[in-house]
Amino acid sequence: MEGLQFCQYIQNKFHKYGIKLYMLTEPQGLIIKFSLYVGVLNDLGGKGHAANMVLHLMPEKLNNGHALYMDNFYNSYDLASKLIEKNTFFTGTLELNRKNTPKDVVMSKLKKGETVAKYSQGVMIGKWRDKRDVAYIST
Repeated sequence: MEGLQFCQYIQNKFHKYGIKLYMLTEPQGLIIKFSLYVGVLNDLGGKGHAANMVLHLMPEKLNNGHALYMDNFYNSYDLASKLIEKNTFFTGTLELNRKNTPKDVVMSKLKKGETVAKYSQGVMIGKWRDKRDVAYIST
């Protein structure tokens, strides 16, 4: 893989070097569309590339009232706002250090089973405590 210009280094993976492939799939696993991530070699690379990749994979599905379910790698308040504008909804986990995450949700000290959430402009960001905190976002 050392000859590939778009080979990625992923620090926390067992196989640290590889190719990133992003897919839009049906719940049953059927692949609808996929895209190979080539880093800064194309317009989808750089800062915010995960949100850019979501929008790149979705043009035929936007403005139809569809719902997406994604993990915390992709999710952010900014992506939620862009999708709401296009009548597309999503739910998923969220990294608490993402930009525009409400500080009172981030800083809340919860006991097991407790939850806290903020709702603004069609986006809900919350945190729930079990053995550890789990943050989520939903539109």
